[in-house]
Amino acid sequence: MCFLRQFITLISLTLLSFYAVAANKLLIENAMLLTMKPGEAPFVGFMLINSEGKIAAIAKGMPPLGTQAEKTYDAKGKIVLPGFISAHSHLSESAFRGLATDQYVYNYPSIEGWVGSLFAHESGAKAEDYYWFTLQGALDHLVHGITSVYNFTVNKNAKEDFATNQWQAELDSGIRFIHSFEPAEGSSLQERRANLETLLTRAQKDSAKPTVLKLAYSGWLFRNSPQIFQWDVSLIKQHHLYSEIHFLESPVNKSLQQEAFKYIVSEKMLGSSVSFGHFIHTNQTILEAVAKSGSGMVWNPLSNGRLASGIVDIPTYQKMGIPIGMGVDGAGSADLPDPFENMRTGLYFIRAKYEDANLLQPKDVLSFHTLGSAKVLGIADKVGSLEQGKFADFIVIDTSLVERGPLRDPYAAVVLSCNAMNISRVYVGGELLVDTYRLQKNDMHRVSEEVNQRVARLEKAQHSAM
Repeated sequence: MCFLRQFITLISLTLLSFYAVAANKLLIENAMLLTMKPGEAPFVGFMLINSEGKIAAIAKGMPPLGTQAEKTYDAKGKIVLPGFISAHSHLSESAFRGLATDQYVYNYPSIEGWVGSLFAHESGAKAEDYYWFTLQGALDHLVHGITSVYNFTVNKNAKEDFATNQWQAELDSGIRFIHSFEPAEGSSLQERRANLETLLTRAQKDSAKPTVLKLAYSGWLFRNSPQIFQWDVSLIKQHHLYSEIHFLESPVNKSLQQEAFKYIVSEKMLGSSVSFGHFIHTNQTILEAVAKSGSGMVWNPLSNGRLASGIVDIPTYQKMGIPIGMGVDGAGSADLPDPFENMRTGLYFIRAKYEDANLLQPKDVLSFHTLGSAKVLGIADKVGSLEQGKFADFIVIDTSLVERGPLRDPYAAVVLSCNAMNISRVYVGGELLVDTYRLQKNDMHRVSEEVNQRVARLEKAQHSAM
């Protein structure tokens, strides 16, 4: 019997070794793993990534004898955690940083303010320009450890194909993405439908590509009439699309903004396939309806602070059971797509507002920016935590790249002490995309040169028209 067991073990290990070499692309060993799986504490262990870019195994200690992969990375002394998810980003805004530093986001119901300044600087941009603007923004997100993004796209007019240019940029960057179609302002229902169907046709062609998470549709309630909002809702429902709505962001005319909630209710928009971006200036009626429906919200502390939009009452939302994600917003309104600054800013906002250090902890905001965002967006079966079967999207934190001292609490170390300079590696689907701030499959210098030339052309045209 003993001999038989030894023989079976030997055969099993031989088969495991053969299978591992053929099927696994990467083995991570000796890592301090922050899986973000609910109820699971940090542990030192290994993670095995298969040929599909998914996690084949993750556990404490060393991998079983015979486990092999094409590449092995020894992460001893380093922290490995899920890649950040920005549940609210405007990638193309990377070309328009530093605008309107003394303005609110907009002066509701007018777009005057930061939004008005952005629109003026974007004036004259072509569909091809937005390919480069979006590509730069996506690569900037990756360098900062963001591996999945909800991207609000731009459609300047109904005649040019803006949407698929940005779609291609998202694909070329290597980031995992939700592409949110935005109709051109002033376009008719027929034009909106035609533009959306062009994108849907293109998306269908690429639907099998692993970095494509889903399609979404995001109209602008505060800029449009109830009739136009109704058009947008009809298209969202017809094509079963997810939607994140910019809502209750500006501190100007708060009660007037709240009145628009009745249109969301009348169009039966509430539910798990809809979330609210910013969602600052709420009232009890709105919160109760949203909590009951299962809709989530996305918190954007950096841009909320930069634009003096206000502080979201996160503890109340938590008590009411509203799902919470986090986003770095646009590089034009937050100026830096940095999840570390975003988490710290949000954490400090809440602690300062309530004068209570117990309300929100580092682990909470880290969860918001990973699994929390995945849950809000309906993609938690794919990303957001390090679990078997999910995509192997993760970052490696090295606290010695910029010295952060002895490691006591890994959650505190990541959120309170580290920044993007501590990111050693960024992986999407087990593929190394960033190694110590350097992109491995794209040339940021070339991309930035393209963006700078195109922005210079826009500015020259604008000055000539004045």
